[in-house]
Amino acid sequence: MTQNDAISKVYAGIGAALSENGFSARTPESAEKDALPLFTEGDSTYMEFTGEKGTVRLTFSDAQAALLYEDDAGSFQNLSVNYFDAESFDERDIKSLCNELSDSIRTKYSSKKAAKSKSNKMPTPVSRSAAKNGTQSYDGNTLANRLTGMYPDLKEPYRANYEKYGEFLADEFFMDYGTARVIGTIKSRDKQSLSKLFKILNDIYENGSSDTQGLIAVTILGEMNNDPQMCETAAEYMCDDMRDIVLLVNKYLQTPKGKRAKEQMKNPPAYKPKKEKKPGMFAQMMAGGQGGMPPM
Repeated sequence: MTQNDAISKVYAGIGAALSENGFSARTPESAEKDALPLFTEGDSTYMEFTGEKGTVRLTFSDAQAALLYEDDAGSFQNLSVNYFDAESFDERDIKSLCNELSDSIRTKYSSKKAAKSKSNKMPTPVSRSAAKNGTQSYDGNTLANRLTGMYPDLKEPYRANYEKYGEFLADEFFMDYGTARVIGTIKSRDKQSLSKLFKILNDIYENGSSDTQGLIAVTILGEMNNDPQMCETAAEYMCDDMRDIVLLVNKYLQTPKGKRAKEQMKNPPAYKPKKEKKPGMFAQMMAGGQGGMPPM
């Protein structure tokens, strides 16, 4: 579907949540009759809704649909940030996005008690423009956020992970929930699902931090366990930067040393608050070849 088609469906899908809380759309002065109430500001397109409870803005940019609310100082704060890609979205993706946005609106404005129970804000994903221009690198949170758009059942574990620790622990989330969904898609060999999945994985890998690349190559795709059919299927969709590394990681993880490292990864020490990080297994494997993967 086109960008406008997708936005139109989102607009209709969140209408009930907006109207029951007294919000109505602002219309640009230059808008034609029956046109979407869209404003444009730089590379961002947005809709704005006002009412007695305040102002809500829904922006579409950088492969994200961000729901914001205006605070008492007149500044807009993130309420919900979600993956949005009109080109690859289907009706199920739109419905999932609308459910998430509607839940956020109702949680914020319909019930003070519910709002308190979800007071911990989720961390904001890295935008596509920030990753492309090099000001930020994609992180594990951004990867998880994008995949919840493809796998709606991951949204609650994703939120629960952050609320439990006060920060998002990507390795735990993927080992417990996310990896199984990715591996299931690879096993399915469904072309449409695989194209959608690897469009996300390739973008995140190419513009991600070394930790994020390790998350994809080891924690997620390393679970193909060097299965010939799965590796062959994934190889068709992986970008050049990722393909050789992922296939090499799969071979390494089947060696005695790799199996020991994998067991250690599955049984990490108890969670402790943040401190200076030591290089992870992927970084060690890639650094200088000392005790790492065998040469190709």
